[in-house]
Amino acid sequence: MLTFNTLLTLPPFLLSSLITYAYARPDGVIGDEKGPSRPAYATALTGGEGCSSSDIDDIRDGFSDMTRLLASAVPFDSTNQPAKEFFGSSILANYTGMITANLQRAANYGILEGGPGAVNADIHIRCDDPMKTCDVGNRREGDHAAYNIGNDPHVVFCSDYFKMEDLDKRIDRKAENQMEQDNLMNYYNRAALWVRMVMHFSDIGEAVVERATPSPVSIGSEWTAEWTVNVAQGAMNTSVLAGVLNERPDGHDDDQTLKYAYGATRSKLLAVLSTQMPYDAANNAENYALYALAQYIIQNKGFYPALPIMDFPNEASVLTNENLQDGERVKYAYFDMVDVVAKPPDMELKGAPLPSLASALYGTHSAVTGLAVAGAIYWSLLSSIG
Repeated sequence: MLTFNTLLTLPPFLLSSLITYAYARPDGVIGDEKGPSRPAYATALTGGEGCSSSDIDDIRDGFSDMTRLLASAVPFDSTNQPAKEFFGSSILANYTGMITANLQRAANYGILEGGPGAVNADIHIRCDDPMKTCDVGNRREGDHAAYNIGNDPHVVFCSDYFKMEDLDKRIDRKAENQMEQDNLMNYYNRAALWVRMVMHFSDIGEAVVERATPSPVSIGSEWTAEWTVNVAQGAMNTSVLAGVLNERPDGHDDDQTLKYAYGATRSKLLAVLSTQMPYDAANNAENYALYALAQYIIQNKGFYPALPIMDFPNEASVLTNENLQDGERVKYAYFDMVDVVAKPPDMELKGAPLPSLASALYGTHSAVTGLAVAGAIYWSLLSSIG
């Protein structure tokens, strides 16, 4: 039986040849040939804590898909149908400039190494769920496929991410299915999820932030407080549906939570309901992901999958309709929780370079595999001679 120890008994010149064969692969790793070669982007992915080599491949491929998705979304056209449906109220309130700038900064992830343009910061990726957030969801409200830490370029990928399809495979498959081709959420893929994640980065997605602060006012001999609203720009998180509350599914009726705007239904509601602030749609990361997805489909398939359509007799019918507010059946986030968590003070933002990490994860194993394959060839030849 051929074993690694057996290989070590081979003559030195032959063992040297086998080792040369084993490492004569791109990046010195045998079997590192998954998918087509990726462009060399100016922005690097770092870290990789808890990720297997296959996980890293899927994350890198998703990032590459994201750059193509975002390229279809710039320059922002505020007059087309997807723009009206996902940003209508924000466009009317003159937030078009903010939307345009957010999309352009995100599209800069497509800049190649050494190419012209503003280069975005490297992104720390990981799969070890350090904030224990991947599994807090449930069957009804979904689970997070990924989440951001601290509005920094720091993304945790959960197990559901690795079940998602790549950009073109998903779109090609759904576009050919007449029963599913008209619903935008049927096309949701890992590239769209990536867009939502990068929009949470404070250097990419800017949002309107209003904070109310009490101001003391003198009335005669007494003092009272009036609230002053201060408007500023901050990092983009996840908007909520205003005027509605839903019960937690665990039976605690007195413990209620907001409805966060994930999915096409809730994202479109942000842009049409008068109960929403005019900047809510422009403040929501998912709206950018879905707008980019719609634009990519239009450019590559020639049609816009417009469902769900926000056509209802009055707003009260929406605010009281739990089934409509619940959104899509298949969810790519935990709809009762934000997908941005606070960064612990002792957590490092900067991750180690991925190439060395990848070698540590699977370079040795791959080399041994290569030696075994080469050794098998040797023993086969030896047996035929004998």
